[in-house]
Amino acid sequence: MSVLSRSRPLVASLVVGMFLLSACGNLNQGTGAQTVAMIPGYAPGASPSPSPATGPSARVVTVGLGETDATHMYIHLSSNQAPSGKTTFVVTNEGTKTHEFVVLASDTPAANFPIVSFEGEANRIDEKAKGVINVGETGDMEPGTTKLLTIDLASGHYAVVCNLPGHYAMGMHEDFYVV
Repeated sequence: MSVLSRSRPLVASLVVGMFLLSACGNLNQGTGAQTVAMIPGYAPGASPSPSPATGPSARVVTVGLGETDATHMYIHLSSNQAPSGKTTFVVTNEGTKTHEFVVLASDTPAANFPIVSFEGEANRIDEKAKGVINVGETGDMEPGTTKLLTIDLASGHYAVVCNLPGHYAMGMHEDFYVV
């Protein structure tokens, strides 16, 4: 069986998922509107691209979450910027620990948030601090899972983080720009 014929079910699943995501996304209009969806059968490392169902204005950013060793974790973005409008993040937990992907609108650089107590848990950043707006997140993601997160983003600076206890401090933060 050729690689192409083996990948057709994956591509078909991705197209169906993007179509459903696009349909669900129309229910949430306005800045900060978001949709989160699981992609059954999606293989980490595959390169999704916008399908006709997502339209020409949709943007796709692939995201990898994981650990490099016991004291270092990462968020890898396929791009650190996108045009304003709907952006779909295809987020895969490539690691062995649970992670999350949170998009914060803020002028603060991603590496400069103070580490405090948030929601009763130490060693997190305050997602409700002055000048910080949580515009969307995946929620907790078990190892090996992939989720789509579509958000209507206005121009500006965003910090993408994993805000589970200790993860931000171990490097799970990146700057993201919408132009």
